[in-house]
Amino acid sequence: MKTKQLSTEWKEKNVSDFAEVITGGTPSTIKKEYWENGTIPWLPSGKCQNCEIISAEKFITKEGLKNSAARMMPKETVVMALTGTTTGKIGILKIEASANQSVTGILPSEEHIPKFLFYYLRTIRNKILSQSYGGAQPHISQGFVKKLKIPLPPSSIQKHIVQILEQAEQLKRKREQADKLMDDYLKSVFNEMFLKKGFLEVELEKVTEIISGSTPSTTIKEYWNGEINWVTPAELIDGPNYYYYETKKKITQEGLKSCSSNLFPKGTVMLTTRAPIGKVAISGIEMCSNQGFKNFIPSKKIISEYLYYWFLLKKDYLNAFGVGATFKEISKSMVSKIKIPLPPLVLQKKFAKIVEKVERIKEAQKKSKQEIDNLFNALMQKAFQGGLK
Repeated sequence: MKTKQLSTEWKEKNVSDFAEVITGGTPSTIKKEYWENGTIPWLPSGKCQNCEIISAEKFITKEGLKNSAARMMPKETVVMALTGTTTGKIGILKIEASANQSVTGILPSEEHIPKFLFYYLRTIRNKILSQSYGGAQPHISQGFVKKLKIPLPPSSIQKHIVQILEQAEQLKRKREQADKLMDDYLKSVFNEMFLKKGFLEVELEKVTEIISGSTPSTTIKEYWNGEINWVTPAELIDGPNYYYYETKKKITQEGLKSCSSNLFPKGTVMLTTRAPIGKVAISGIEMCSNQGFKNFIPSKKIISEYLYYWFLLKKDYLNAFGVGATFKEISKSMVSKIKIPLPPLVLQKKFAKIVEKVERIKEAQKKSKQEIDNLFNALMQKAFQGGLK
């Protein structure tokens, strides 16, 4: 088979033609001596998140390494997940580590710059997934990774491409850090204005109308793909969400009538009270939810922004109310009796104005971040087509 010529100096090679490829293994979990007091980092496939890997949560012993298929991978090894939801995702080791059998490592070689390979493999994950097997739980093999074709220019060009892409990725990280700083600032302002101030505490049912959610029958197609926004806990991130505008699923009027779910207005504070407890957002439009939420329509005594941030900062406190064997849940009767400090309305409104200003900044940053993401993706595509000079 002829080697495809990408440009004057670029050639395609199978991974196994320029680098050693190894797959990990798992020491016996019934032998304590393979795990207790282990010092060798041992990685599951979940650590492959298209990022640098600088730490591990699990460790094995030298005996565990010796008596299993696990192998040491040096720094700068590019690792790829072989199975499950992370199939095709990669990482680059910044530590020496071993891994389980769901991780394949492409060891450093003289022909490739590891970071170049790391970036290239990120651009072809969709292609990898399309060639995987297993349906809902996709799989690939070490042999599949070995046969992946990689466009390899000379090392000088690889280094140049890496330098450009790292500069672009640094811009992305700075935008993410800026968002975090804004969130941290609001939490700090909230703490300063409201916490430990001795305000009168009131039960949530006294200052809000509490609405539970429900799910229409999933076997009746007439209940789904309508125009009514219907939110589930899985849609919210585990952290600041603030206003939430568009749900992933929609139901019909018939679906809404068929269950005990009720529409709630813009400005309702949505709190997940089961699997998991503590995700929170403010509805940016009229919507309804499944049974994983308790939804709080503020009265004239409390405003959405204050209640939202109180929930956001009290996640551990809220989880303490959860009961249940399979998963913890806070019932409507329980959540209605939770007490919350009630500051003067003028102070709450002052905080809301600060939130509004910060959210405008974050929205501008979001647009800038999207532009940077688009630029980065365009650079990635251009880089591996031999177009970066």
